Amino acid sequence: MSKSWLIFCGLFSTVGIVCLSIGFNVWNKNRDFKKSGVETTAMVIGLHKKKQIPATTAQAVILQYNTKTEENKIFYSTTYTTPPLFQLREQIKIWYQPDQPENVLMEGKDEWLIPMILFGFGTIFTLIGLPGFTKELLKR
Repeated sequence: MSKSWLIFCGLFSTVGIVCLSIGFNVWNKNRDFKKSGVETTAMVIGLHKKKQIPATTAQAVILQYNTKTEENKIFYSTTYTTPPLFQLREQIKIWYQPDQPENVLMEGKDEWLIPMILFGFGTIFTLIGLPGFTKELLKR
């Protein structure tokens, strides 16, 4: 029993620590993106659905924005939600990379959703696995 429990707790701990690490890296990447990116506003000009079977009601926004050089750009978000994150004609804050203006980070869920999900799962898995794992190791 103790060996299988050790393996179970070790796996849970490992998965938790990996989720926490990935979540931190994504959060840090978004933070760096905002620091090095150009902040501007974009207008929601449309919504698009994911082509999948069965059909879904989730939609992502289509944004229009201008770069520093007054170049007009269109961005198709890949964050699909029900209801949509933003409404038509809504102005939102975005960041884009000066050397790659089509590389965009939107304010709101786009910047924190994935890191928070990974932090949540990572915390739960680590709190389940790590105490049992360390207890079993200390017994040996």
